[in-house]
Amino acid sequence: MKILILSHTFPPEPGSASARMFELAEYLVNRNHKVSVITGFPNYPRGVIYQGYKNKLYQREKIQGINVTRTLVYITTRRAKFLPRLLNYASFMISSVYGALLAGKPQLIYIYSPPIFLGLSAYVIGKLFKSPFVIEVNDLWPEAPIALGMIKNKYLINLSKKLEKFIYKKAHKIFFYSHIMRRYVINLGINRGKTEIHPLWIDTEFFKPTNSNKRILKQHQIDNKFIIMYAGNIGKAQGLEHLIDCAKLLHKINKMEFVIIGDGIERNELIKKSENYKLDNIKFINQQPKEKIIKFLSAADVLFLHLNKAPHRLGTIPAKILTYMSMGKPILAALDGEAAELINNHQCGIKVEPENPQAIAKGILALYKNEALRNELGENARHCAIYYYSKSKLLSELETSLQKLAN
Repeated sequence: MKILILSHTFPPEPGSASARMFELAEYLVNRNHKVSVITGFPNYPRGVIYQGYKNKLYQREKIQGINVTRTLVYITTRRAKFLPRLLNYASFMISSVYGALLAGKPQLIYIYSPPIFLGLSAYVIGKLFKSPFVIEVNDLWPEAPIALGMIKNKYLINLSKKLEKFIYKKAHKIFFYSHIMRRYVINLGINRGKTEIHPLWIDTEFFKPTNSNKRILKQHQIDNKFIIMYAGNIGKAQGLEHLIDCAKLLHKINKMEFVIIGDGIERNELIKKSENYKLDNIKFINQQPKEKIIKFLSAADVLFLHLNKAPHRLGTIPAKILTYMSMGKPILAALDGEAAELINNHQCGIKVEPENPQAIAKGILALYKNEALRNELGENARHCAIYYYSKSKLLSELETSLQKLAN
């Protein structure tokens, strides 16, 4: 099978989209399929191009046997603003078609959404090469920018909804990890028969508990502490300002340390907020390579995640939930919807109300005071990650679906 993957981000960029598309491509290459990836020049999450790269018409490279073509993209540091982000998406939508022409005719086109604009790229490429395309829906667009107030113009809202429906209708298959998102798309009038559920996966052999974390703890002066840790993108949706407020509420507990690892558009604001509070129980650590992050995660007593309240996020399951589960750690989840159901169903953590520092603090104290509960939740988390979300098992099922379509 010759497959073309369109992904807005790709390693060395961090994030779930980048990791997921790399792991899919790597798996298919190892299964003797020919894989080409079209992506932009790395600049996420800061909007600054990575060292060793230059934003130009195109550049080719090979990563773990994957043919990667990078194409020109509008790069901006103002990702929180709608227009700069739209230009970022639109520029890659156009340049990715050129990149696909360089890659040659595929049997199948696979795109990661958002951004949904890549659906237009896939449609055009599919017409040129007479190839079917699959769209993997990881977030609802334009529901998200409308709900966040990024799109207010009625004409633009109407136009974006028509674009959404057009792309879903033209896709040959639509993959979801979320039942809520799947129902939403079917309710738009999309044929249920071309929709499939493919859960998020995790490499349980890589992300597993390790004891080799003592040096890292001493290095960052967080040894002999009860550690509540967040690792990942630091954006608006993550709402980590509520964790800072929680750290303020619990600052009198000397043995407790809050650790935030990662980068993103809100990182500096969070640092300023903690400095304004004069907190000495919170530490910010730069984004880490995944080889190192497992040592940090193994050092934590509780792994934390938060999503701000919003109707369009009820179907969102952050990929870091599976990373946390695979590490065999208890999870404190401040979110609603399908992700909260996952935590409750697998009994691998405590769910608390998002945007509520008092509720978050109460959840932390419940875990802080009960080691037996922490151990039980952590064991459940590791077991369920292996049993339900194993990368090799779920990618094998995904490969079967892609082969049927390609043939």
